[in-house]
Order: sequence, then structure tokens, then C-alpha cells
Amino acid sequence: MKTITKFLINLISVGSIVLIATLNISQFAVVGQPIINTPDRPPNPIPGGPRFIQPTEDIDERPPTQPGRPVRGGCASISQLGLTALVPTNKIGRTVFDYPTFFFYLPQTEAESAEFILQDQSGKQIYKQDLTISNLSGVIGVSIPANKNVPPLEVGQSYTWNFTVICDAQDRSADQMESGTVRRVELSADIRRQLDQADPRQKTVIYAENGIWQDALSTLAAARRDQPNDTALKADWESLLDSVTLGKIAKEPIVQTKPQP
Repeated sequence: MKTITKFLINLISVGSIVLIATLNISQFAVVGQPIINTPDRPPNPIPGGPRFIQPTEDIDERPPTQPGRPVRGGCASISQLGLTALVPTNKIGRTVFDYPTFFFYLPQTEAESAEFILQDQSGKQIYKQDLTISNLSGVIGVSIPANKNVPPLEVGQSYTWNFTVICDAQDRSADQMESGTVRRVELSADIRRQLDQADPRQKTVIYAENGIWQDALSTLAAARRDQPNDTALKADWESLLDSVTLGKIAKEPIVQTKPQP
């Protein structure tokens, strides 16, 4: 009898050890499973902030021809950081919007006015906006309005934009100018579904990772205007600008412009 009892005790002990070991293995298997991102799930904000990935077909394109930048007349006070378009290095940005927003760093200047012009591929001007910039310095946004008989940007088409600080209205040879290209593209159904479920930080990541520069920047700028003291948005802004070598502008304030009537 004693022998049978000892056998049963040993059997129970061995079974318990096997059971405990099995449970531990199962726990490790769950912890170690990779997290699978489904196409419909918006990405979590990236540690360190969003980084722009320029589409391969845009990388080798040359920036638009740009006039020189004389510094004289009404622009004599410009120093250190000059007029800068907030775009990738080759001045080519993509958008999925009919009416995108463009951003520029405007340095302290004595100039009182500026103008933004958008042209189609034939050189035809399709929009012009005059702005008052007296005593204004910082990052400004120029939006194309949808309610002024301006045609929407067409998918697959590229447009040239010029932003000019008018240093001397009587001598336009002294203008400060930035030029670039915006290309209207269309997103896949999967990415559109992700955007539908995403908050502004997630949308910025989605646009940036899919090469949609204009909309990554405008989405994040709008979020920062709504929540200027949000440190996470501030860090995202710095990361996104740094990814296109514009980190030196990241700490400049976002300011409002006043379109001229």
C-alpha cells in the first residue's frame, strides 16, 4: 500500500511540474508574439516623432529654377534665417487635397507685402493671393480657398508655386522669392480607411510615411494652432521638419497672415 501511495504522490508531482512549465511557455509565447499591423489600423505615433519619406520617383527630380536672392531695399533687415519654403530639399511636395496649404518661414523684414502665385503646367496662373506681412515673422500658411472660383487641383497634375516677399514695390528686381512644385495624387483605399480612423498625430504619420508632404505638414500645423502648449505635438513638429533638413526653423512660431482684400 505504501508503495502505491508513494507512486501516486510522485506521479502528481511530475504532472504539476509539467503543467507549470507548460503555462510558463504559453506566457512567454504571448509576450514574444510580434504585433501585426492591419491595413485598417492607424499607426501609433512614432517614438521620436514622424519622419517624412519622399517617394522614390520624386527624389531625383530637380527643384524649379529660382531667381537669385538679392538683399537690399526694403529687405535689408533680413539676416540669419532667410525666406524659406517648408518643403523637401528638392522643393517638390505632394497633396491629396483639392485646395492644399503651403507653408513658409518669413524672417523679420521691413517689407510690408508678399504674394503667392500658383500656375498649372502650361504656365497659366490659376490663383494669386496678396498678403500683408508688416511686422510679421515666423511660419505662415497660405491656403487656396475653395470658394473663389479657383479650380481644384487635378489628380496626376503638377503645379508650380511662387512665394515672393516684395522688398520694393517700385523695383521688383529686389524681391525675395521661393519656388516649388506641388503634385496632386490619390491615396489607396487602405490608406483612406486608416485616415478615417486616425487622430491628427496619426494622420501626420500616415501622410509622412506615404510621401504626402503638404498634408502631413498642414495637418500637424493645424493641430499645433489648436493646442499650442501640447509638448507631444511640438516634438512631432520638430521631428517632421528635421526629416527634411528644416530643423533650424522648428522653434519659430506659427503666425497668422492677413490676406489683402
